[in-house]
Amino acid sequence: MTTAAPITPVTPAQKRIAEHLIQGLTNSEIASEEHLSRGTVSSHVRSMRQNLHCPPRSSRPVLAHALLMHRQVAVPSLSPLQPSFTADENQQRLLKAIAEHSAPADIARAAKIPLADVKPFTEDLVRAAGATHSTQLVGWGHALGLLGAGGQDTTDLPATSEGAAR
Repeated sequence: MTTAAPITPVTPAQKRIAEHLIQGLTNSEIASEEHLSRGTVSSHVRSMRQNLHCPPRSSRPVLAHALLMHRQVAVPSLSPLQPSFTADENQQRLLKAIAEHSAPADIARAAKIPLADVKPFTEDLVRAAGATHSTQLVGWGHALGLLGAGGQDTTDLPATSEGAAR
């Protein structure tokens, strides 16, 4: 996921992009929301990956996890999370694998599941939480304290107000 080298903090413009990213918006949706070109959004996303030492082609859930772990954005609101959602040990292991790995084979190995089960198990977990996709689920995993330092301790950052619209 990331290295021990110091990160470069995100700029205010990147932070706005990152807040949309952890909500699960696509680059096109972020561009529309922020009145930017898709190319500008892509450039910001690429810079955030570099600044946080994420691999250049890392998945959006991995980037969202890095942003939250390094406290570059606030932990998202849990507002649309299914109130009855609880992640069992296998689901927590899958959530952690999704947050830390981009390649399905690496996710399968970390989650200790067959490669063929990565996609359906991820879809089941997303659906059980009421999320729209795995990037939003990673944000909620942080809000629930399931994914480390980005958890409930947000004394220096307020929770985002948009909930998790996507």
